[in-house]
Amino acid sequence: MKRIGILLAFVSALAFAGGDQLVVAYQGGAVTLDPHLRNETTTLSWQHHIFETPFFYDREGKVVPVLATSIENTDPNTWILKVRSGVRFHDGTTMTAEDVAYSILRAATHPKSQMKAYVGKVVSARALDEVTVEIKTKVPDPLLPAHLDHAAVIPKAYMEKVGEEGFQKHPIGTGPYKFVDWLNADHLTLERFEDYWGPKPDFAKVVLKNIPQGATRVAGLLSGEIDIAEKVLPQDFARVERSGRATVKQTPGVRIIYVAMDYWREYGSEGLPEGAKNPFLDPAARKAVYMAIDEEAIVKKIMGGAATVAQQFLAPVHEGYSPKIKRFPYDPEGARKILEDLGYGDKDGDGWLELPTKDGKRVPFELRIDAPNDRYLNDAQIAQAMASMLRKIGIKAEVNAVPKKVFFPNMTKGHFTLYIAGWGSMDSINTMLSMFHSKDPEGLYGRFNRQRYHNPEVDALIEKAASTFDPTERDALLQQAMEIAMVQDVAYIPLHYENVIAGVAKGIDFSPRPDEYLHAFEAKKQ
Repeated sequence: MKRIGILLAFVSALAFAGGDQLVVAYQGGAVTLDPHLRNETTTLSWQHHIFETPFFYDREGKVVPVLATSIENTDPNTWILKVRSGVRFHDGTTMTAEDVAYSILRAATHPKSQMKAYVGKVVSARALDEVTVEIKTKVPDPLLPAHLDHAAVIPKAYMEKVGEEGFQKHPIGTGPYKFVDWLNADHLTLERFEDYWGPKPDFAKVVLKNIPQGATRVAGLLSGEIDIAEKVLPQDFARVERSGRATVKQTPGVRIIYVAMDYWREYGSEGLPEGAKNPFLDPAARKAVYMAIDEEAIVKKIMGGAATVAQQFLAPVHEGYSPKIKRFPYDPEGARKILEDLGYGDKDGDGWLELPTKDGKRVPFELRIDAPNDRYLNDAQIAQAMASMLRKIGIKAEVNAVPKKVFFPNMTKGHFTLYIAGWGSMDSINTMLSMFHSKDPEGLYGRFNRQRYHNPEVDALIEKAASTFDPTERDALLQQAMEIAMVQDVAYIPLHYENVIAGVAKGIDFSPRPDEYLHAFEAKKQ
């Protein structure tokens, strides 16, 4: 903590001395500076200062051209993309269609690319001339322009010269800022790219800081060491506003905080007693947990109103949001009765429901709730509140809240029975393919379907939607899939959509984006 304070004081001194440096504090930092290897919001936020993509979502959720100027679908599997002229990389070389084609194909085929969920259908990308790229997909992808927002453009010649290790040490892109230095897990220093093709950002230098603790971010904001602080916690709003040095800016977000449950192991689920039967293979048991959660109370008491109760996985602004879906009612008595009717009643009279074991015995219904403690707004507190609610219906729930660097690898490996996490994307097709579609051997589908939800009817609807060019028909297919998954199957329990929150120092004009990307180049001097 002392070291962070000294460094921030030093950075702040530079900022006030020159008046041309911006210090932004995030809850996390970039895991990598290779723009194709990590699909995670904070990592992408840091990378967006250096790299750009052919297309990108604006604040209103509209797909707009960036490094591309246009794109045309010449047949269901072929697209012709026109590249912006006069764009330079940070090393002074000119970006060409060859760089764009190389980058798209690398994002689609690199063994470690996490962008395959977006551009994995691409089988070829080649430059036809200096400003034209031909892209072919193995199946129709009507949303390819939107999916190209995850295909950051990098200089082919430079990558081939320095290799991936060299590129990580000194990344080069076309973005408004160029790389200066990166201390992994601490900070990224950037300076304005004076030959940038677009509008020049207001601040000549930017320091992006990784400060996981909300209290430390707020302290830095109020002391003047930090100019913009990501994810100010609701419990700190009043203190920030009273300070006279900063204000809290909020906007409704699209990130859903949700509950997922083990969907595939009858026995051996890791958050239950050893040998106990997994009740959550039955959608009725999943519904019972859903009905035991007082989400209105969570939003009011824990989130301080900085969230919106979710009716389903997709937010109302998304394609595929179904107005037919409503939350199951909060009904703890009804929830307990469902579990008792399923055979998990309290036979020994000690107040706790019971689970049968493989050898015919019965054990208390103990349940470990896994959650991160440093990723989402009040994530550990949400888990604790949920555990308390489940204990009221006879489930002996305990919380295992750990840092995200431990949590996510464990969840990916299946070390859970029930966990709380979040998902944020403007892209409904990618959301459905990643979170609701069954896993496939090639890794294109079900990439983040950790609980292994599986329904062939839902898979077929999602696949059909993903290849449907008519937006009205595509929306109807996605709504149908969502209704089956959320109501019939209870594939996930939706909790709430987080507001996107930032503390902003006086003298700076900045508003958060609904997609949670925090870009220093969007900040203006007042």
